[in-house]
Amino acid sequence: MRIALIAGSGDLPIQIAKQNQDAFVLCIDKHSCPSSFSNKSAIVSLSEPNSWLSILKYNNISHLVMAGKIDRISSEEIVSKKLDHPLICKTSSLGDNSALIFVQNFFIDNGFKILPVSSILNDCFFTKGFYKEENFSKKQKEFVLENSKFGVDLLNTMSKFDVGQSVVINNKLVYGIEALEGTNSMINRAGNLYKNYFNSSDFGPVLIKIPKLNQISNMDLPVIGLETVKKCKEFGFSSIVLSSTGTLIIDLREVKTYLNNNKLCIYAI
Repeated sequence: MRIALIAGSGDLPIQIAKQNQDAFVLCIDKHSCPSSFSNKSAIVSLSEPNSWLSILKYNNISHLVMAGKIDRISSEEIVSKKLDHPLICKTSSLGDNSALIFVQNFFIDNGFKILPVSSILNDCFFTKGFYKEENFSKKQKEFVLENSKFGVDLLNTMSKFDVGQSVVINNKLVYGIEALEGTNSMINRAGNLYKNYFNSSDFGPVLIKIPKLNQISNMDLPVIGLETVKKCKEFGFSSIVLSSTGTLIIDLREVKTYLNNNKLCIYAI
């Protein structure tokens, strides 16, 4: 088995590559670059899917892992550059999960197998329950549980619409729903709303980030890293709710060290 990591932007691909030095890294131009990796690598254009296949087959790749954020090609660029590959044209108008199914089938049809990130990444999940439960009052934990249930129900209901993987809730009020802008931009929006209008609450907002129902678990699990944790703390959030089997944590040890020194509650369902 010869594995290739298709690397988008962010720290997750770098962490995976460090733990899997034998993996080949296919860097997506304007998202990642070979200089970030010590692995054997190549760089490809997002607009030329056939070149991905050529490079992967030349390097005898049999299995693929996809990690990191990859921005879609805009409809304007598709028209101006006269791009006509089905992978580009079709996915430009699909929801995230539907687009990933199309991408997955593209690689499977060309002879590759897709592996989940968790199969080659160590220490990437929080254990179920509250992290450092003793640091938080019974009242705060009840607040987190109540808002967690509300937010999870909301996300599960929205799953059929193939919307984002996270929401911000406080006292069962919805402060933000993740759309195309991504989690951190949604946190900025919800955080400013809280600071400007609602910061008299006993506890700050709750970020809930979990996989959608029927999400393709081997291609696009939700990810949280230290930057997101710090951003939540900066805006006065009380807690983050995530999945103990479905929310990937970048540099879990580093995140735990930060949490040990800063009062922010993590609850894994």
